[in-house]
Amino acid sequence: METVWNVVQAQAERTPEAVAARTARTYTYRDLAALAADLGERMAAKVRPGSVVALDASSRFSGAVGILAANAAGCAVLPLDRQSPPARRARVLDDARPALLLRELAEGEFALEGNGLPSPPREPDLGEIAYILYTSGSTGQPKGVMVGHQALIDRLAALAERPGLAAGESVLAMAALSFDISLVELILPLTVGASFTVVPEEIRADPLAFAELVAGAAPDVVQATPSFWRMLTASAWKGAPGSRLWTGGETLTPSLARELLPRCGELWNVYGPTEGVLWATAARVDSAERISLGEPVAGVGLLTDESGELLLYGEGLAHGYLNREELTAERFLHGDTPDGRRRVYRTGDRVGRGPDGALTFLGRLDSQVKLRGHRIELGEVEAVLEEHPEVSQAVVLLQDADRPDTAALVAFVVQRGEADLQGWLKDRLPSSHHPARITALSALPRTTTGKVDRIGLAAGPAVDDRVVQAAEPPAAAPSGDVRALVAEAWRQTLAADPVDEDTNFFDAGGNSVLLTVLQKRLTDGLDIRVPIKEIFRHPTVASLTDHILRTETPK
Repeated sequence: METVWNVVQAQAERTPEAVAARTARTYTYRDLAALAADLGERMAAKVRPGSVVALDASSRFSGAVGILAANAAGCAVLPLDRQSPPARRARVLDDARPALLLRELAEGEFALEGNGLPSPPREPDLGEIAYILYTSGSTGQPKGVMVGHQALIDRLAALAERPGLAAGESVLAMAALSFDISLVELILPLTVGASFTVVPEEIRADPLAFAELVAGAAPDVVQATPSFWRMLTASAWKGAPGSRLWTGGETLTPSLARELLPRCGELWNVYGPTEGVLWATAARVDSAERISLGEPVAGVGLLTDESGELLLYGEGLAHGYLNREELTAERFLHGDTPDGRRRVYRTGDRVGRGPDGALTFLGRLDSQVKLRGHRIELGEVEAVLEEHPEVSQAVVLLQDADRPDTAALVAFVVQRGEADLQGWLKDRLPSSHHPARITALSALPRTTTGKVDRIGLAAGPAVDDRVVQAAEPPAAAPSGDVRALVAEAWRQTLAADPVDEDTNFFDAGGNSVLLTVLQKRLTDGLDIRVPIKEIFRHPTVASLTDHILRTETPK
């Protein structure tokens, strides 16, 4: 059986001295292949082929080495989310039961650990699986999507053709390893003789530093979510005229397309659920007035049912969900297609056709949402809230879904007593799944059929509600020139009036787009550069002001 490791190994034999990766140093194909082969041999001495191996790394380069090494050892790799709270991580490990954990020690270096993992490990029966990625689950239990070697190899080859990547070109690598699109940035280049350039985390979160990196690296391809592109355009980013921008994971709006088109060489809208293996469709965007999902990449078939749900079919689908046979049977069907009887995946996405016949995204048919690139099952957040002993019922909604800049999760709970629900969620769900506001009600409103009135909740809170742990408007603005300017930047960005020294930017509704707006206001007002990472470290007016006064001399 051919694996991605075989493909990359063959490329390394053809072009051993070509650049494969750039971090603080440059790695050739020979360097990277040697690291992966050595790690693979160490793994093979400890586990049997077909085992699951968990990958715990923050460095994208280490991620590439770990993924290839696991494949070289005949194992399925499970990249872990380092931002995931301990309780959720424990659920993932207990479900997957890996035989080994690769813990990153330094760039490209790992410790192989078995202690502390659930016991016994899974029997080695996943020999055809290249990787497993866990996505949000409506019952509160994340579900592991299993993708096979052949499906991955075929999809990478298809993406190399369209949108396209050629030998000698470069890709920026910045997606988290727990997102499948990280494989597009790390592994796709290595299959065609291209290279990837790693974006450090602190630069990814700082649009000014990111713009400098792009200008210096001059990448051929930059892949990101619409939320990331909005963050950049909000910072007055001048763009990358020589780069092809790929945007996916959320809806590309006409307004964002108008911002991006003059800033790049090509703009591509890509689409694909984790179960569809990376990107399944691609559309080159030439006009902001014509945005579609585009055409399927090679090996993918598309059709719709009577409800408008988009169905993917062909060999290039995930195998299914680990340990979830019933869910696999529900979502992966065998049905009639234009190409005969095929395996079909129900995406849950509703689509329509424009006047020119192009497919357009119309929304979800279920309670799954996409928020700033994260796939979130509202049912998972509800289930975790209802696990709290003081909560009898919870409903979670996506507020302002049609306004990506301000969209946020909000929760409504029936709560018996006082409880730190935000703290409860922080211990159990990633920050992307945390509601911006939790409102406690004496009872949830109902429709005439007895169901929870979600439309009524979305329209406005009931008269007897109380907001749990929401930021309260303070009484007065702080004094001092720098403090006053920082507080004013907080007030304008959050549309909160007034703010005080203890107002936490993120607790008061700040998100990645607003963070960029705040940075620009601070930088322009103080005439100094305020790095995004410092706002993360000092999220209140008082703490950031004190940091600025200690380290900078505002004009």
